[in-house]
Amino acid sequence: MTGRAARCAAAAALLAAGLIASAQQGRRAGQVPPTIQEAPDRGAIERHTLGSEFGLHVAEVQQRLKLQTSQQAAWDLYAQRVQALMLDQLRGVPRGPDNEDALHQINRRVDLVRNRLAAMEDIADAASQLYAVLSPEQRKVADDLLPTTVPALYSGLPEFPRAPIVIRKKGP
Repeated sequence: MTGRAARCAAAAALLAAGLIASAQQGRRAGQVPPTIQEAPDRGAIERHTLGSEFGLHVAEVQQRLKLQTSQQAAWDLYAQRVQALMLDQLRGVPRGPDNEDALHQINRRVDLVRNRLAAMEDIADAASQLYAVLSPEQRKVADDLLPTTVPALYSGLPEFPRAPIVIRKKGP
């Protein structure tokens, strides 16, 4: 992996984690998000920006691969799958009902990770199909750059209790 590609991948991963953490931190602190009239949705703007930067990185990798017309369909399938996973992860973790018990909360998170793992497996299949049609020179480029287009599998930060935790001590 080239230094620039590695930095880009690391920056994208850190930015994604930071955006999700800051959004969840606001929920944990009990902050009420501003209404649309008060302020723009900063989270949506940041997610759009990160999604756009990721899309530009994927396009740069495509350009550096110097694909032939016969290879384009394999690339399109691969690019669609990595972008779909990235956008799914940028949406974060859907919040369950306020009265959802612990097992349902855990199972909801497991389902989310299962779905994202299936998306990662689809990416691996598409990468195999793409790699099979690349020339030896293109494979050298792909060996460095293609892994930087795969979003890290992320299930989001844990949700914190909606109410303060009270620990009662027993005995004197």
